[in-house]
Amino acid sequence: MRQLSTVVVEGISVDIDQRGSGLPMLVIHGWSADHRYMMADLEPNFDESSSWQRIYFDLPGHGTTIAPDWLNNQTQMFEILTKIIEQVIGDQKFCVIGNSYGGYLSLGLVRKMPHRLLGAALLVPDLPDDLNNRQTTDALTIVEDMSLFGNLQDDEQWIPNGVVEHSQYALDQIREFDMPGYRASDDDLLERLNKNYLLPVEVRHAGAPFSQPSLIALGHQDATVGYELQLQLLPEFPRATLAVVDMAGHYLGRIERPKVFNSLVRDWIQRVEISL
Repeated sequence: MRQLSTVVVEGISVDIDQRGSGLPMLVIHGWSADHRYMMADLEPNFDESSSWQRIYFDLPGHGTTIAPDWLNNQTQMFEILTKIIEQVIGDQKFCVIGNSYGGYLSLGLVRKMPHRLLGAALLVPDLPDDLNNRQTTDALTIVEDMSLFGNLQDDEQWIPNGVVEHSQYALDQIREFDMPGYRASDDDLLERLNKNYLLPVEVRHAGAPFSQPSLIALGHQDATVGYELQLQLLPEFPRATLAVVDMAGHYLGRIERPKVFNSLVRDWIQRVEISL
């Protein structure tokens, strides 16, 4: 079952795409992308009998959500996110899944409203330090086939260095589900936010341990956000499965290690359901 709706938050019109029915599961996409790649990543893990209502949307400046000129920092973005939750989910308890930048925002939600959350999945989450630095290594290609990339567009030149294993499948998936979001993003907003990227100070550091079932999934060859700083999250998540997946960079998911990724996500969902 699919439900489409629109909410208005701080004068910002946000389209909501809900799939399935049941308990709410908020899905937060990554930087400069939109909800379409998250839907492609996650929907194979749900069937018609699923008891979860997946809530997809685009953050301001991403996809179809237009960013206002006054949006300049992460504190404002985080406040907008919490108000979207108020309007769409209300006072229900819910799960959150966040990828990359969306994982960073999801971590903020864990620290701000742990009592509201039934579980959290942080997928290759961004985790900058207090100086907005990341601990990463150089991009690594383990399986190389440059013959696949003879017809790249100007904005696709990053792809050969962006995936650990070259394949026609990876190229096709990125073009179908990721590039449309990248091309729709508001570069001016991203530049403004990048100058004020850190979460509000009150949710920037670990609070009390989060006692709900969690997943922290990392790519061992992730040259975008890394994985080593994220390992330090484990004491904060005493009920987390933490996986550092080989032959996976920042596209851990349907593109690089879909079987492993789907197993981790389905196991997390099962653990949440057992704990209800």
